[in-house]
Amino acid sequence: MFASSNYPPDIQAAERFVAEMRNGTLIASTAEGYPQVSILPFVKTGDLIELHCVQEDPTFDAVRANPRVTFFVSDFLAWSPHDWVDEQDAGRATLHFRAVAFECDVERWSTDPDDVAGALSRLLAAYEPGASYEPVKMGGFYGARLRRLATMQLRVLRTHIKFKTGPAGTAGTKRRVAGRLRERAQPGDLRAADVIEASLS
Repeated sequence: MFASSNYPPDIQAAERFVAEMRNGTLIASTAEGYPQVSILPFVKTGDLIELHCVQEDPTFDAVRANPRVTFFVSDFLAWSPHDWVDEQDAGRATLHFRAVAFECDVERWSTDPDDVAGALSRLLAAYEPGASYEPVKMGGFYGARLRRLATMQLRVLRTHIKFKTGPAGTAGTKRRVAGRLRERAQPGDLRAADVIEASLS
């Protein structure tokens, strides 16, 4: 992910963003060199990211072959045409998004059903605090499913942040684009405008 000086990283904003997100993309390289990808729910605590997946997932095979992975948390917001910024400069058309890429080592993986149950319990506690459900543990209710799953713990080594919230330029330019997004009102545009304006406050 290109680190543009137009969009300097904000670590605190990135941490808040990641805490709000409910999925990320695990990218792992196979021995043959072709990366595998899976969209997965996660829990991040400090520099540790916990995931679970189906044992038959090709990405899990790749993790076991090469424990150096990237976990990518992203939120595409909208696109804007060039003439919202400059009628002559076609290069001002752009995408708006928030993205954080974590370069990680897989510190531990397990197919033990009790380990999987623990990971799922922590995931549910984060995603559905206070919800009522059958406790996740080995037994007749969850056992068959738990035996099909795996869990992983990723240790974050490096973090790359890019929040392209609004076009490069002044706060006025960004506000103008947010206003045009509100006028266009395609799916996602109003939320994109909210995010762009919030980034200026």
